[in-house]
Amino acid sequence: MSSQDKEKWNHKYGVPEYITGKEPVEWLKGHSGLLKGKGEGRNAVFAAEKGYQTLAVDISATGIEKAHALANEKGVTIETYVVDLDNWEIKQNAFDLILCFNFLDRRIFPAIKCALKPGGLMFYETFTVDYLKYSSFKREWVLEHNELLDAFSELRILHYREVDINNKAFASLIALKENES
Repeated sequence: MSSQDKEKWNHKYGVPEYITGKEPVEWLKGHSGLLKGKGEGRNAVFAAEKGYQTLAVDISATGIEKAHALANEKGVTIETYVVDLDNWEIKQNAFDLILCFNFLDRRIFPAIKCALKPGGLMFYETFTVDYLKYSSFKREWVLEHNELLDAFSELRILHYREVDINNKAFASLIALKENES
């Protein structure tokens, strides 16, 4: 990522309202029964409300500040870091749950898989190539059809969907890193 990315997201998150709302993504909320116990924090706060020790990372300090404000509003604690994922080393076998929404950097797919503890869950949702009909996104910013399935095929796929409705097109995946034998 670049300083230009950082400035863009600080500016975007710099408005008083939460640009994507305060409620978690429906895919996460609708599958919260699987939970034991980047952005503006709505999904990280939801995980904290479910009892997870939560670490939220984003390139935008403004987004992180809003995540803390939302956590305080909901009465939960989250840990945060302002990081550039190009330079941040994700620890191996460190997380019971990884949430990634509306972000795509294919270079970190292997690190995400390694960062999950055995028995850990990953929720991933982002835009697909069909979204190009509705946006000015660059093709490199969107997934090809079934790309998430292929990228995380060594994990156990619990749920997968590709949606193209109401000017939105995205893929959603829930996967489990099975216990190592």
